[in-house]
Amino acid sequence: MNSLIGHGINIQGQDYEIVGETGGDAYSVGGDTIFDNFDTIPYTFLTISRGGVYGNKILFRTDATGVFKLRSGMNTQNNQETRQSDATLHIRPTESFLTDMPSNREHIRVTLQIADFSEFDYGS
Repeated sequence: MNSLIGHGINIQGQDYEIVGETGGDAYSVGGDTIFDNFDTIPYTFLTISRGGVYGNKILFRTDATGVFKLRSGMNTQNNQETRQSDATLHIRPTESFLTDMPSNREHIRVTLQIADFSEFDYGS
């Protein structure tokens, strides 16, 4: 499977960079999946190319649906509070932007960090 780290997600009007990924759980064919048990929402997967001769670009945009989780709160350390958020997205293993996906995977889980791709050019 090709790594998704460094690519982008736009979900609910916010850009995120993919900073981590796991292969998801193996499952038995015909059993419930995370997509059967939780609400899915639309997102756009952004294939990103950074640097090079042509600068930062969004090469492709692919619309999909997945299970999005956003947790936020305050983290206290050394008498100082900082805002902390943790966003994850569960991606269907059948999405066109995934390659070499093992057939027994229920989903791919990616960890997201807030980003801004508004200055990236679009196109190849």
